Amino acid sequence: MSNPRIYIAIPTFHPLVGGAETQTLAQARNLRERGYAATVITFRHNRTWVPGEVIQGVPVIRVAGALLGGREKLPRPIQRLLYLLALLVMVWTLWRKRQCYDVLHVCQLSLLALPAAIMCRLTGKPMLIVIVSAPGPGVGKVTKSPGTASLIAGPPGATTSWLQVGWQTPIGGDLEGLERFGRPVVRLVRSLLYRTHTPIVILSSRMRDYLAAHDFDLPDVQLIPNGVDITRFEPAHGDTSIGGREQVVVCVSKLRYEKGIDVLLQAWQLVHQQAPQARLIIVGSGYLQTQLECMAKERGIAASVEFAGLQSDVPAQLHRGGLAVLPSRWEGMPNALLEAMACGLPSVATRVSGSEDIIQHGVNGLLVESEDYQGMAQALLTLLRDPVLAQKYGQAAHGTVERHYSLERVMDRYIELYQRITEHRCQIAGDAPPSRTR
Repeated sequence: MSNPRIYIAIPTFHPLVGGAETQTLAQARNLRERGYAATVITFRHNRTWVPGEVIQGVPVIRVAGALLGGREKLPRPIQRLLYLLALLVMVWTLWRKRQCYDVLHVCQLSLLALPAAIMCRLTGKPMLIVIVSAPGPGVGKVTKSPGTASLIAGPPGATTSWLQVGWQTPIGGDLEGLERFGRPVVRLVRSLLYRTHTPIVILSSRMRDYLAAHDFDLPDVQLIPNGVDITRFEPAHGDTSIGGREQVVVCVSKLRYEKGIDVLLQAWQLVHQQAPQARLIIVGSGYLQTQLECMAKERGIAASVEFAGLQSDVPAQLHRGGLAVLPSRWEGMPNALLEAMACGLPSVATRVSGSEDIIQHGVNGLLVESEDYQGMAQALLTLLRDPVLAQKYGQAAHGTVERHYSLERVMDRYIELYQRITEHRCQIAGDAPPSRTR
């Protein structure tokens, strides 16, 4: 028998691009390069998207387009109903294609985990679930009113109209999203995962406490971080030298509330006052772009800040700078930070899930508290004023990623997990395990 065939189920996928979607595509590509039949199955959120296609060599199946396409214009209760119906379509699709996969890999502990767990219970197929997001320590301090939140407070005050943000992003991680459907749903999902011996993959050490705090600490919890393709993300010119780019800071991030770009801009105002020659490049797009550009103008820093927008060649953007920054309010395991460090950039990041595992403060980068714009400004100034220290951190950062976070090493661990749960399920069923052809 060939290697186990993998179906990776994820709520959103390309052309919607975020950290989870990027990591899923990279992992699926790596699996297929190793001879594993990996397929992504996801929801068709837009009717213009094709039901099936191949993206960078990875087959992608999209379902429930008739239910989900255009639902954002409908009242919230109707949106929820349509999503529940879409879950039934996902169940039916997984049942209909049950002969096409041996392992179901579910990316994100969302409501999608419920039909996936039911399907694995019915078919006897093994499954694993990856927790992709956990709240940061500063989340509870966020100032918000019903339906809105404010960008970081401080002069000018949070009452300024352009600082108000529509509440488009739920606060918290995977489990908070699941809990919005009620405690009975959470208990049902937990029970199904326990009975099916489903491993829970966490991306960071913080997520262990997160699971325990939500009474979701199942017996088989595996810490497997995200990985980065170190053949694509590598230091400029083949080394870790910074050259003449030491006064350029790069931030690769979606322009969304949870990414804390407003905090970065407030910090950059302080940086600009003491290092007017420094430049900030923000790579990415999102619903906050207009407000963030307005903030940069209001604070008098627009001339030193470049909003580069969404870019396909991220390594080239990282190579424009001498250091990187990631001001997130919360994360799971940030790909952007891994990519910057793989490129040999010293980084300043907030002390949130994932970042605090990757960065050893004062060794391969600097950590500051979430929403501490003054601390962030001081950390950036430290590296901008000391290129030798920045280069030292950058070299250490590159070594950290190469040793522990390369995509090859990460996928070795996933493959071991796939084989273990497949063999365990075969032993229960009394069948011979699949061979380990590589």
